[in-house]
Amino acid sequence: MTSPLNRSPLLVFLLLGIGVFAVERRLADGDDHRRVVTVTNEQVEALRARWDAQWGRAPTRRELQGLIDEAVREEILYREALRLSLDRDDPIVRRRLAQKMTFMLEDNAELPPPAAHEVGEYFAAHAERYREPPRTTFRHIFLNDDGRIAPRRDATALLHEVRNGEAESWRRAGDPFMLLREYADRTDREITDLFGADFTTALRDLAAGGWQGPVDSAHGTHLVEVLERSAPRPPALDDLRERVAQDLLEARRRERNRNALQALRERYDVRLPAAERLQERP
Repeated sequence: MTSPLNRSPLLVFLLLGIGVFAVERRLADGDDHRRVVTVTNEQVEALRARWDAQWGRAPTRRELQGLIDEAVREEILYREALRLSLDRDDPIVRRRLAQKMTFMLEDNAELPPPAAHEVGEYFAAHAERYREPPRTTFRHIFLNDDGRIAPRRDATALLHEVRNGEAESWRRAGDPFMLLREYADRTDREITDLFGADFTTALRDLAAGGWQGPVDSAHGTHLVEVLERSAPRPPALDDLRERVAQDLLEARRRERNRNALQALRERYDVRLPAAERLQERP
């Protein structure tokens, strides 16, 4: 005997459609608890506080309702995005979630203040880090290379005039300069930021006293007079105790974060491509 289902493909299609609809309806009904968006009193107060911090006043009733509507809109869109798995395979979302997890690890890394002897031990092990760098006091005469055929030759001629007292005041000699003409107690790093590394290297080799040059910089050509140079000073713990304690705390926090991340990593079986796939490509 032939089954009615075999005689009517349309009937089979209708029955399958009804079955799929029933399953989807059941899943939707079971999903109803996730479709409730509840705005709590605490959330409303947080919205008020955020508005007050931004605008310096409490929101009106209409403004508060707008904030609530926007928060509900954001929550609905967020849930729908998760339902559609839009959070998967998105590098920006992955990076943001990893960043938030890092913040959680750091927040859980509350450490007690180090003891006095621990600060002393850390200071002794890293004394070079706290050494006071050498400082240089100098003045300079600037020559703009633009428009000059031989700027170093011009600088050498001006140096001869300045040394022999034939030039006008050093402050008025040379070309206008957009920065200062004299600097006091500047470290090598500060000088590099202003004039470039080549100038700092050349300045380091100049003896104190008398005009010298020419010296090249990121701006042009200079004549330089080193007035004073201080030697590196050994650090004193009593002057740096608070800074050293903070550095020690930060080092311990980084170490704890590394250990926490390593503990998380050990929960996973990390499988890498074959070694040849990791080679640099020409």
